[in-house]
Amino acid sequence: MAGYNIGIVGLGTIGRGVVKILARQQSFFTDTLGLPVTLKRVADIDESRFESVPVGDAARSTTADPILKDPDIHIVVELIGGTTAAREIVLGALRVGKHVVTANKALIAEHGPEIFAAAEQNGVSVYFEAAVGGGMPAIKTIREAMIGNDITSVKTIINGTCNYVLTHMETRGLPFDAALRQAQEAGFAEADPALDIGGGDTGHKVAIMASLLSGGYVPYGDIPIEGITAVSAEDIAFARDLGYRVKLLGIIKATDSAHTLDVRVHPAMLHLDHILASVSHEYNAVLLEGDAVGQILLYGKGAGELPTASAIISDVIDVARNIAGSTPVRIPMGFYSAGGIMKTRPVAEVVSRYYLRFTVVDRPKVLAPIAATLGDHGISIASVLQKEGSLKDRVPVIILTHAAREAGLRAAITAIENTDFVRDKTQVIRIEE
Repeated sequence: MAGYNIGIVGLGTIGRGVVKILARQQSFFTDTLGLPVTLKRVADIDESRFESVPVGDAARSTTADPILKDPDIHIVVELIGGTTAAREIVLGALRVGKHVVTANKALIAEHGPEIFAAAEQNGVSVYFEAAVGGGMPAIKTIREAMIGNDITSVKTIINGTCNYVLTHMETRGLPFDAALRQAQEAGFAEADPALDIGGGDTGHKVAIMASLLSGGYVPYGDIPIEGITAVSAEDIAFARDLGYRVKLLGIIKATDSAHTLDVRVHPAMLHLDHILASVSHEYNAVLLEGDAVGQILLYGKGAGELPTASAIISDVIDVARNIAGSTPVRIPMGFYSAGGIMKTRPVAEVVSRYYLRFTVVDRPKVLAPIAATLGDHGISIASVLQKEGSLKDRVPVIILTHAAREAGLRAAITAIENTDFVRDKTQVIRIEE
């Protein structure tokens, strides 16, 4: 029975989880699956981690070089994150004929074409299930389970920090800053949460999925991204009154052009009956729609030590099975090509329904010119809500629109904000059906 040796680079939270699951499942992999997977080497810049993780007899080093130079290592698991040292380690492993498993979403999203080209040139594979959705099998579902479908739409809540914050803003009436602090205290937000709350983390994951769906490459930098920092507790309360809930969505939709996708990340209002509206706290979900199978929902914890480690182990076993079956590149690495760059639809061309919150002076004859200006730009009003303001000289006016093109909506808002009765920047949140 052939053995399959692993080298892990990075023994942080996810690395510890991988070692734990590997040790726990070792006999199952060997005796039941016939895949004796062995942890041969580990590397981490912090030597103290070697004592806190059950690495057994694995050789230890503070750099990845011994792993890359060991001819008996078949699979390199990269878990250090970032796009500098991690990129060199991954490319170095591929160039010497080693398969790579990674959870590094930024690396795949920003350097995918280079990495997959190196894998294809050297006859090895790159697996990255853990980069999107943690323990949820989003990548496997897209490139294997739904291979008989044209996937026309993906809507995803895929950042636990943002979902936790928005959930607690709604359920506890907290302002954004207080909800974020609570997420940090609970361990669901980083000390520096900018990538999460700014939408970048979701953007990396959406870029990966969009590239796989298109068979080309959707550059991360081309995706319109808005975070949740501008969402107020007031907007969340108004949304609830209107029968909606605010979520940070990653959206991928097919367009009429074979070379263009509608890809974006932004807060959106979902009707309370929408299946994604019930995804709360730190949980994530991916809603895929295929022409043959219809809708499929993946739901679970999108981050954390063991959920993410579970996806890493799944990839390791996939690679070992491929090697055992003499098909080391069972899934060709020729996708994600820089030669097949996909265009993303400009935000100005997006057609959506909208939630608008105008802050206006508390006086008669204000609503009529707002409605007229919207109408002049082709924006049809679906409903209006006006409540007493907390300040004496201003009140919020809430308008839900019918479907409209964003360019027209933005032009209308600019015109309305140039009037003498508007007292603050207009809040705009798209409504997803």
